[in-house]
This record gives sequence, C-alpha cells and structure tokens, in this order.
Amino acid sequence: MKTVKLSFILLFLALLAQGQSYFRSGIFLHHSTGQNIWGPNGSATSIPHEMDLYNIAHGFSGSEAVSMAKEWWSPSDNEWARWHTFFEDSNPATGIGQYLGDNPIVVIKSCFPSSAIAWPGVPHDTLDPEMKTVYNYKWHWRHIINVMKQHPENFLAIWTNAPLEPNSTNADEAALSRWFCAWATDTLALGLDPEFGAFPPNVYVFDFFHKLTGPNGMMLPMYAAGPGDSHPNAAATALVAPQFVTEIFDAAIGYEIIYRLPGQPDNGSLSLSVYPNPVKTQTMFKFSLRDPRNAVLTLFDPLGKEPRTLWQGHVPGRYSVKLNTNSIPTGIYLVVLQDGLTVVTTKLVVAP
Repeated sequence: MKTVKLSFILLFLALLAQGQSYFRSGIFLHHSTGQNIWGPNGSATSIPHEMDLYNIAHGFSGSEAVSMAKEWWSPSDNEWARWHTFFEDSNPATGIGQYLGDNPIVVIKSCFPSSAIAWPGVPHDTLDPEMKTVYNYKWHWRHIINVMKQHPENFLAIWTNAPLEPNSTNADEAALSRWFCAWATDTLALGLDPEFGAFPPNVYVFDFFHKLTGPNGMMLPMYAAGPGDSHPNAAATALVAPQFVTEIFDAAIGYEIIYRLPGQPDNGSLSLSVYPNPVKTQTMFKFSLRDPRNAVLTLFDPLGKEPRTLWQGHVPGRYSVKLNTNSIPTGIYLVVLQDGLTVVTTKLVVAP
C-alpha cells in the first residue's frame, strides 16, 4: 500500500500537526474500584506512572504529553442509572457540562454493584431506572453515549461493568453481566446495535469487565481483594493500569485525526462499512461514491501515523476492497473515506 499523496490529505495532516496536542489531557471520574486501578494499590505501578512511561515511549513532552487528573465521583457507586441522570443534565454546575469545558478527555465508570444484574428485562423496566436489568443497562448506555456523541469537541471513554468475585455473586448474575458487557463491546461499540446505529468516533468503550473475569463472568480470585471483596487488588492494578493508559490515549490521539479533518460529516455522498470487524486475517471494506470527486480510502495506525492508501478514484459507484491483516500489528485502526468535501470514518480492530 502506498502513502497517501493527494493534496487535501497532506493538508489535513498539516492541520493535525499544528494542533495535535488537543486530546492529551482529561479527567477520570471514579469511585472505589477506579481508585484501586489508579494505583499503586500495593502494586509496582499506577496510572500516573504508566502515563510517564507512555510519554517516554512516544517521545511526548510539553503540550504533546498525555496527562490525566482524577476525581472521586461520589453519587452511590456510579450506578448506570445515576450516570443516565447526570448526562441528562447539561448544567455546568450540576451535570456533565461542568467537566466538558476544561477536560478534552472525560472517562467514566461504574463500580462492582452494577454487576448484580437481576434478569434480562423488558421495555417497561425503564419506568424504574434503578432496576438492574440488561434491558435497562442498554437503555442507560444508549442515552449516555448519545449525549457524548453531541460533544465532538470532547473525547469520552466509558468502562464496562466492574465484575463481582465468586463469593459476591451467582452464576445468573455473572452471566447477565457478561452478556451486557459483550453487547457493549461487540455490538454497540462496533456500530451493530440496530437501535443506536453508528457508534460515534469521539467515544471509546474500555472493556474493564473482560480483563478480570473468566468465562463464567465472575471476577477471577487472583484479581480480587479477597473473598467477599470485589475491589481490584494489586495484581489487577498491575494488569489494567497499563492497558488503561495505552487504550485511552491511543484512541484519544487517534480521534485528533477525525477532529481536524477538513470537510463536513457525510451528507450521503459517501458510505463506508467493514466486515468482519474485529478481524484476524482478512477483512472487506465496502463503500460507495455518489459524486464524481476524487476520493481516497486511507488506513491510519493507532496513533494516527503512517497513513496508507487502500484505494483512490473518482468514478461514482459501489466498491469493495479486501485487506489482508496478517502483517498488520494488533490494535485499533482508523479508516477514513474522504473526497475533499465530505468525510466518513470507521474503526478497524485487528485482533491477535
């Protein structure tokens, strides 16, 4: 694959270089589980330490360096119903608006009581937002992420559930929590949820749940503070803190590309889809051009570097392009279809 040569691609790369430090700082709103992962929590690392290592590894300093503050977000245990209400309120004193202006990146999470899901649920569950059902949780998440979508000037990340250790849950609860978290990562975040539709590029789902659980959906005892205590221990901090920093900041810096692309969001002149996604060996991009303008399909690595041309042309029609990913490192890639006036983006997940 060749490096993109078209002038408008070079233009937006120049714009990106001029302002690439925008999505490098933010705030983590957490409760006790998040505090443990922040660390050091008895471990040899912490999120602040991992940010230092991230900056060194990528040569980031000054305005380019990544950083994050944290705040104990106190209502209950950050239940999804509480977050739903918080995101309904745009007031800069009482709702999510109070954090968006000063924090390009905002990360939210729930604590482990959210994994005590009662049953799958039905539509009338929404009459009682506090009810812990899969149906309600999906309703909460669709609402929260829809509000996030309305703030493209921010990059927002949302954690999947914090899991419960075996003495604090049962097989049914654990299976339901696993089901919900799998929907969040494998359906909603990939734009496959028919009710929500395309997933916004300024939102990232951090899959905390599956990092600490076994196939039954229960927290592995090796990561729990102890029997009957689902707080993450030092081993969990050592495992998750580096992943938190890498995933959140890789995704946020990747979003800088989208944020600074010249042109307007798609108005129907372009369309783009990818399947399978995630991919291990080969995937297919399907896209269409409505207008006779020179268009380019481009793949960017997780940090928005090394753009590679997958296709370029100017004849209206439907197109399909195969990509062999055997030689591509695992990670989250950005795919951009652009014709100078219109931009369509999607994410490609290359799995190990």
